[in-house]
Amino acid sequence: MAILIFAVKPQASHFSKDELIKYLSLLNDELKSSGVTGEICIVGGAAMILAFGSRESTRDIDALLLSPEQIRVAAAKVARQQEIPANWLNDGAKGFASDLPIEAKEILQYSHLRVIAPPAQYILAMKCVAARVGLDEHDKEDTRFLIQHLGLRNSEAVLEIVAKYYDAKRIPAKTQYFVREVCDELFFKT
Repeated sequence: MAILIFAVKPQASHFSKDELIKYLSLLNDELKSSGVTGEICIVGGAAMILAFGSRESTRDIDALLLSPEQIRVAAAKVARQQEIPANWLNDGAKGFASDLPIEAKEILQYSHLRVIAPPAQYILAMKCVAARVGLDEHDKEDTRFLIQHLGLRNSEAVLEIVAKYYDAKRIPAKTQYFVREVCDELFFKT
């Protein structure tokens, strides 16, 4: 069974928790009308909001989707109904997914859509491998939150978690610099 990662782009610049729930509910309704049941494993900003309550909004929903073709069809219907771009669903974030299977917990249950999230360690590892700075400062903010949430005390502990999910060949050099910078900001404030 293939798992793909998709980023759901809203018409507005950011999704609030209520908007995330609204779009997921509408997606459920479309799946129900098609007689399809789907599962989405959210990561990124949507997971930070729905699983951890750590921030107010996100500009997209990054998710690992099972049965992506049926979900794409349902998502296209939601796009038309909500007058959002037809390409609001894309797989641009797939490069940050680990190849290892993950255990996830259910965070939302609809009649035809199950929404799950991976453990905090996995999301931390993804954020560190992505290490997006500049346009997406949320990776730093989310990484700080997850380090504190997990009770980590130094960059070595964070990098150990990254290595748990990613082969050394997949961990870019920027990840080490990113983790050290975030940990320095957290633990060595002056």
